[in-house]
Amino acid sequence: MHLFFWREAWRSFQAHRGLALTTVFSLAAALALAGVFLLVSWNAGQALHWIGDRREMIVYLNDDAGEAQVQALQAKIGELYGTSTFVSRAQAWEEFTTQVGDPEILKAVGTNPLPASLRVRLRPALQNFPAMSECAKQLEQFPEVEAVRFGGEWVQRLDALNAGARRAAVAVGLIVALAMVFVLHNTLRLAVLARRQQVEIMIKLGASDGFVATPFVFEALLETLAAAAVALLLVFGLQQALAQRLDGVTFLPLEWIAAFVGGALVLAWIASAAALGRILRTVGA
Repeated sequence: MHLFFWREAWRSFQAHRGLALTTVFSLAAALALAGVFLLVSWNAGQALHWIGDRREMIVYLNDDAGEAQVQALQAKIGELYGTSTFVSRAQAWEEFTTQVGDPEILKAVGTNPLPASLRVRLRPALQNFPAMSECAKQLEQFPEVEAVRFGGEWVQRLDALNAGARRAAVAVGLIVALAMVFVLHNTLRLAVLARRQQVEIMIKLGASDGFVATPFVFEALLETLAAAAVALLLVFGLQQALAQRLDGVTFLPLEWIAAFVGGALVLAWIASAAALGRILRTVGA
């Protein structure tokens, strides 16, 4: 039975090639917009993930904190917050010297003024501004701790960027969904009108709405699949052009491609099934 519907859909696709190609390119334009946004989101997400991996909290230790106290503090941090790495005063000075790069400036400093510290890599659930701020307040209560720094303003901006990307994803998704519904509704209406006589005969012979509508739904799925392929090719071309100018720009992974095509087909199925119910009622009236 499904083979019959696919065959009918393909016959309609070939018989009304101009309409079908117009639909494919119209859908491809909408899907390409979504694909471009997915490409940007994927690469931005990779960059944000890399930046997020660099989020850390610096716990500066009191000069009189002994080795046993520091080890006990690290154990407590590992239990409550995440992993920590001890940085001695000598290591801190060596890193500072490397960053400055001018020995003449360092001569004026004299002795090493930098304290020992712990670099805390927080658990993923704690890598947001409210959680990091609370962790900093709690850590400052330990007697071995002199001060805690985590770049709160920078963390807030990164969290805001993540939230903005999610809101933009929802907005673009809604725009593309509405565009697909509009294109499919008008395409299916024209397709049904082009075969009006055949549809009316089938309805008078007692064919159910589902039987009459299914070939049109399958045709819409074929057009959407072709449009998704065209959109992905366009996005791939854009990615290749960007990769020549920007390092690290990669194409969508297979999971995202599958979700993109699958989402387009599901949306096409829902939109076409809903539209056809109304269209067939109009034709059959």
